[in-house]
Amino acid sequence: MPSTDDRAPSSPALDDQRLRRVMQFIDANLHNPIRLKDLADVANLSPFHFARAFRKATGESPHRFVRGCRLEKAKQLLIEGNETLAEVSLICNFSSQSSFTRAFTRAFGAPPGAFRKNGKGRR
Repeated sequence: MPSTDDRAPSSPALDDQRLRRVMQFIDANLHNPIRLKDLADVANLSPFHFARAFRKATGESPHRFVRGCRLEKAKQLLIEGNETLAEVSLICNFSSQSSFTRAFTRAFGAPPGAFRKNGKGRR
């Protein structure tokens, strides 16, 4: 009877180098559509195995992780930049300003306009 240490992992691990390449790709492409296949290609894994390995490595699905990165980028732009809300939503690749506002409000508890007004005073 094999011990648990002798078993192969159920899915290929997303080692540090692959994860770093994927993170760099996400960061460089937040303004573009990012598909699961694109991320899997960067990691040199099939989309199915990549999704499982990414969730195991980060605790989030690739889609949720990318959305979180886009929202963090939007937060940064709202505090530091002078772009309009529509421009921020386009820069962060949201389909519309209203979908951006909904996602931002859900994530941070305030709409982007109110966040900008309050966030700039806190720097």
